[in-house]
Amino acid sequence: MKTLVIYCIPRQGFTLQEQLDDCLLQLEEQIILKNLGKKNTLKQTFFLKVSHQDEYDKIVDVLEGQIQQFYGAFLPATSFIAQAPENGKHVTMEVFFLADFSNKTEVIYRSLDKVSYTVVQHPDFKEVYAAGLTVKRQDSFYEKAMGAFMLMEKILDFEDLAFSDVVRQWNYIENITKIIEKVSERQHYQIFNDVRSSFYRKSEFVNGYPSATGIGMDTGGVVIDFIAVSPSQKLTIKPIKNPGQIDAFEYSEKVLVGKLLNESSKKTSPKFERGKVLQTLNAARIYVSGTAAILGENIVDKKNIEKQTLVTIENIKNLISVENLKSIGLHLNPEKKSFSYIRTYVKHQKDISAVKAICEKQFKSENFQYLVSDICRDDLLVEIEGSLEF
Repeated sequence: MKTLVIYCIPRQGFTLQEQLDDCLLQLEEQIILKNLGKKNTLKQTFFLKVSHQDEYDKIVDVLEGQIQQFYGAFLPATSFIAQAPENGKHVTMEVFFLADFSNKTEVIYRSLDKVSYTVVQHPDFKEVYAAGLTVKRQDSFYEKAMGAFMLMEKILDFEDLAFSDVVRQWNYIENITKIIEKVSERQHYQIFNDVRSSFYRKSEFVNGYPSATGIGMDTGGVVIDFIAVSPSQKLTIKPIKNPGQIDAFEYSEKVLVGKLLNESSKKTSPKFERGKVLQTLNAARIYVSGTAAILGENIVDKKNIEKQTLVTIENIKNLISVENLKSIGLHLNPEKKSFSYIRTYVKHQKDISAVKAICEKQFKSENFQYLVSDICRDDLLVEIEGSLEF
């Protein structure tokens, strides 16, 4: 069940193509160095500096061809996200690999409705890694959100899974805080939350909602990535609460922006847990959701990037503290572990150096990535996510 994350950040090159070539060269080097093999790739995300849909579509068309050539007959779950990497780079890569090899485990590559995804078949359960769930039609934002969730539902149905089996979800939302209609005051993020809730109502989340990130991107409509796991008596799945934060799905309407889709009901809250743990007899994994400087349900230090970053990190430390994990029956010690990755979203390019200095002092990890991205509330300046492997 253990995964390994590799970041490929361009070391050289000025153009998109030159930087992509360098990223793929780095990936090839790491695959050889760590004895991984391309056929153990689970999921990959390309982060792109791109500002409008036409440019995004052209770049994605080119990248898809090159990636197919790189992998050959199989293609792992892949997404292209319009979030500018730090320091003006055109592209960076984040790649998840299966790290514990066994002749009892099989990696299977599938495609449904032209969406590639990856299945890891373990002896007692399976994991499904899906990415790049989006519709490219020039529909309304509501239709784009619906289309992405319909693709998600198709893959889950085909794999005999439900929304309640999703343990980690990434939700990339174009212009996330945008109010699209002055009269109706409908906001992109609130529309997304209402659509998500309508699909989630089809499942009973006995093990809590997924760990998740809802984050802005510059173009591309709505893109969803997810990891789902089949139920098994050999696998324990639990949500992790943060003692200093109200659960996002319990937010009051006062912090939800814009009017609802259906005037006969009320606005729905973001349906995700602050963290999620998966544990087998021999291994465990903690997914840390996108976390920001929110105490209770309110933003703190609205105009101070350093203070928001420190509050965000303290929220993560409280979430995964030994004491908090013991409170839900988990005897794990994150203080002795490095994060398999830390991904940080920063609202303003000018703040990246300050955020970077704090994060790399406070976290233990070999994989840091910083992206310029809008956050789900206007006064939030930074958001951080990650995962731990035991």
